[in-house]
Amino acid sequence: MFAIILKELRCYTNSAKYRRIQMLVLCGFALLLLIGTVEFYARRRIDVGQQTYKLCMIFLFVVQLWVVRHAVEVWHAEQQSSGSGINGVLLALTPLANWKILAGKLSAVVLWAVWGIWLTVPLFALSSYTGGLAVSQLMKCGAVLSVSCIFFALIGIGCAFRNPTDQAKSIGYGIILLLTFLPLMPVPPFDTIPLLDAISPLCTLLSIFRADSTHLWLWNIGLLGVLSVVMFQILTSVLSRLRLWLER
Repeated sequence: MFAIILKELRCYTNSAKYRRIQMLVLCGFALLLLIGTVEFYARRRIDVGQQTYKLCMIFLFVVQLWVVRHAVEVWHAEQQSSGSGINGVLLALTPLANWKILAGKLSAVVLWAVWGIWLTVPLFALSSYTGGLAVSQLMKCGAVLSVSCIFFALIGIGCAFRNPTDQAKSIGYGIILLLTFLPLMPVPPFDTIPLLDAISPLCTLLSIFRADSTHLWLWNIGLLGVLSVVMFQILTSVLSRLRLWLER
């Protein structure tokens, strides 16, 4: 499993594409921080720091949606032109257990995404000096983003099992966008179901910004954590069936 993780991380490090994406995220974050601060000061807002860092946190969440695309590409990286969506020879001959293969691919995606988030920590450290979000709020947001990253990666990998690359990305993004923005629709009953708010990472982040006493962030982490465990078990079972079919 660790060999798969190291292999994937090495591929990301040596890939100009992934390095450019991380650089664009950092540059975009810094530029948004500067523009937001100037704009809110120009509007004479008294909560310039809070508004700026709320905007930056939403930016990180939007960037994190790229994890779905990343997970699909990781799973199809070993794809053969005549295969069934995965590298049949590799999966049929490897002595690794099914859960280790899945965990290795998943861990590589999550570690790379979390590393991109950690690169913004020095900029978030300025929050306490500019009257931005409190440290507790930043930690809650970081926990929500980390758990949602695992959930998004599992959805991407699950969609990549039996679908071509482009179709898997479309299905994955459809599921994620539906779960994220459905609770925000001012249409009954979507705006009155608490469970939808708890599943949506965006609603959870907005709740943290408002300092709500409902502890929605704990519900979000718990629900997405349970869903991730269930999905991991299901995908492991599906992978087992695929390997048995490929070995025939």
